[in-house]
Amino acid sequence: MARILLIGIDFYDYANRISAAFERLGHSVDFHAIEDRGFAAKSAKKLAPDTYERRRAAYHNRLIEQTSNIDYDVVLFIQVHQIRHEALEKLRAAQPNAHFVLYNWDSLTTHDFRPWMRHFDHVATFDPDDARSIGIAYLPLFAIPRFFEIDHARAPQQDLYFVGAIGSMNRFDALARLHDFCESSGLTTNFHLVCSPVVRLQLWRAGKSLPGVTGDSIDFEGIINMLEASRATFDFANHKQSGYTMRLIENMCAGRKIITENARILDEPFYRSDRFLLIDGHDFSAVPEFLATPITSDFDAHAFHIDRWAQQLITPDGTSERANP
Repeated sequence: MARILLIGIDFYDYANRISAAFERLGHSVDFHAIEDRGFAAKSAKKLAPDTYERRRAAYHNRLIEQTSNIDYDVVLFIQVHQIRHEALEKLRAAQPNAHFVLYNWDSLTTHDFRPWMRHFDHVATFDPDDARSIGIAYLPLFAIPRFFEIDHARAPQQDLYFVGAIGSMNRFDALARLHDFCESSGLTTNFHLVCSPVVRLQLWRAGKSLPGVTGDSIDFEGIINMLEASRATFDFANHKQSGYTMRLIENMCAGRKIITENARILDEPFYRSDRFLLIDGHDFSAVPEFLATPITSDFDAHAFHIDRWAQQLITPDGTSERANP
């Protein structure tokens, strides 16, 4: 059994889900957020960045001091660019016997983590192109147990659903085109599109709107409710990446059809034509037939269970058959 210090972003409660996975495997976990993501902190980060940086640095120093009396076997970071190099050096000195692991669920084009790699014994990423280009391990994202336990007997109430943040106009425009196509084809949609006040203002000024645009987040059970009530989801990444989104993995494991723009899917051993539809640009012409085709294929969804992901991440050599690009 390993004692793990987990440091990362508490995004959609994934930190607790990851901790629970390690605990099911017999390990103990202490989680600490890498930074405050509350509204006040986000505002300070934009309006007073120097003050925010000083406060964040002080927080990291307190975290290191608070954990220095515990001997950890593994120090695991989910993302790392928020912490200074001096703080990481201090943490390594405080945990001389720990195995330091970094996992990145953003691509290099979003957050360039290469300057931080020297502080770690093992580095892995969800993005296969990044893994190949810089010589680190490839480990796809995961699905938590709840996605393997959805109600398959529930009758679908709509054809397509999408939950996500509108971080770019490219994503909004893609969803708008999909929505227009579905309306003209007699297909139903259900969107929950979280927009910041700035993005909502941009949409308003551009005269753009879509059902489901909101400033409110959705809780986990709300996402499950939308998934169970839908036949398929649309997968469109907010940022340029070759790695699969959490959305794709979760819906795949839940047995939902997936419409995606990621061409890599065609070469995957889990690809099935009745489960995945690759679209080229914004050509949705194949969507109606795809949705009308029942799923009859099978595959090993549990290869993407979070427990399997957790085990592969902290194995001594950090590799596995599935962890090769």
